[in-house]
Amino acid sequence: MASLNPITGALGAQKAAHLLRRATMGPRLQDITSFAGMTAQAAFNTLVQTQSVPALPVDPSSGTDWVYPNTVSPTSTNLSDYTRSWWMENMRTGGANLTERMIWFYHTHFPMIMSRIENNPQFAIDYLRLLRYYALGNYKDLTKALIIDNAMLLHLDGNLNIKGVPQENFAREFLELYTVGKGEEVSLGNYTNFTEQDVQALTKALTGWGIDPTFQTVDPVTTIPTGKVKGSATTSSQHDVNGKQFSSAFNNTLIQTGSVTGSNAAVTAVYTELDDVVNMVFNSPHTAKHICRRIYREFVYYDITPEIETDIIEPLAATLVSNNYNITSVLEVLFQSEHFYDLDTPITEDNNIGAIIKSPMDLVIGTMRLFNLTVPSVSTQLAANYEMYAQLIEQLDLQGLQFFEPYDVAGYEPYYQFPDYHRYWISSNYLANRYKFSELLISGFTGMSGNLLKLDVVAFVDTNCSDPGNATTLVQELVDWLFPITIDTTRFNYFRDEVLLDQLSAANWTTEWNNYVNTSSDVNVRLQLESLFTAMMQTPEYQLF
Repeated sequence: MASLNPITGALGAQKAAHLLRRATMGPRLQDITSFAGMTAQAAFNTLVQTQSVPALPVDPSSGTDWVYPNTVSPTSTNLSDYTRSWWMENMRTGGANLTERMIWFYHTHFPMIMSRIENNPQFAIDYLRLLRYYALGNYKDLTKALIIDNAMLLHLDGNLNIKGVPQENFAREFLELYTVGKGEEVSLGNYTNFTEQDVQALTKALTGWGIDPTFQTVDPVTTIPTGKVKGSATTSSQHDVNGKQFSSAFNNTLIQTGSVTGSNAAVTAVYTELDDVVNMVFNSPHTAKHICRRIYREFVYYDITPEIETDIIEPLAATLVSNNYNITSVLEVLFQSEHFYDLDTPITEDNNIGAIIKSPMDLVIGTMRLFNLTVPSVSTQLAANYEMYAQLIEQLDLQGLQFFEPYDVAGYEPYYQFPDYHRYWISSNYLANRYKFSELLISGFTGMSGNLLKLDVVAFVDTNCSDPGNATTLVQELVDWLFPITIDTTRFNYFRDEVLLDQLSAANWTTEWNNYVNTSSDVNVRLQLESLFTAMMQTPEYQLF
């Protein structure tokens, strides 16, 4: 039976590493050590501590950001790439905290296609600022804020939705992807959770919103610019004021527009109607269950069996509703549960630890964090920093992730596409490029700015391993750090005896390491360690978390 009962006692290194792999953008060695001594509750409390907001990205051509009241430099050409790089740097530098993981999660849940919005380069930044503001906050409030977010209005054509000329794109995605989900199809275009009538009614309720490229309309809660109601300061000119009749899926709710003069509504009435439709949709029991399934697939596993639905999803959904859609209420239960740590059933093949294929983002950023790699400084080597991330973004693409440019408005296939989900990350080409990434990292990324990024295996071992001259201890520590699961003796002996020692004796390795320590000549140990690190990173185990 799947169980949400909390675990007790200190996490220990393996469970701490599992939590950090799933709840952050990758564990750092010092975080594993720190969290190992914590209880699950203490670990969660640490994960949700308030983080400082990162400084905005800087355009090298102007030396400033391009967020209002600043403007875009006339010589700027790569602001979309700078935004991507800035976001990846935030992921890399984020501490042992849930915030960055939740921003990534919300991006995969509320996807945004950069090419649709890049003519307004602040829109992408404001979208990310909005995800950050609500990362550990209220899911309902985030969803409502995104309805009138400038980027979202442009991305899903909400700004084209006016009375008399309805544009249904956003309303359909809002119901299908962000809130209630489809459910079973009962007739053509009609599902148990919503119908075509509901799409049409919701579309009418959301008419009359437009983007505000002057950034004068600001959300008083987040202080982030939003879209605005079309018309004058007090009167909407494009909102449909007719009644919006919803189906039995929403209890036959009829939403009326208030404060109508002639055929136009007061701006305040349009905001009120927005509140009304959001409240109606979030009163559906399907909304909480849908987002809890999405959370489960992100943090635990993609396969939701009838047992998981009953024992995990439904209780989490009840928790979410009782906490008014505060998302951390669900995560607090999940990240302390026996189920999350595979302690609710005997050891079988259905375990969740080490069962998810890393996304290319998890592989790239997680590797940088695990090995604590040094990157060009944003403050003193900005051009080199952007150049490095441009190469890493290319690596993401080669591994199957078109970062900030999902193929479909539904997002990146591995996060939603039944039945394979995360298995979409693996093809013969994608896997080859994942393996190639480890080779490139060890040989080093270089560019016009010189050396950009390199994994120095000798320095890493010398700094972090407790007894580098002991082959068994060395390999065991690397296995514990790099792999989410315990490997058997045959597999361990392969890495130690065939790869590291190359069939020589353990005493020979000890001698070679001591020679390095005494002479600082690392030629021999570097060759062996580079072979070991490459072999371990080019394994199925390292692709999992």
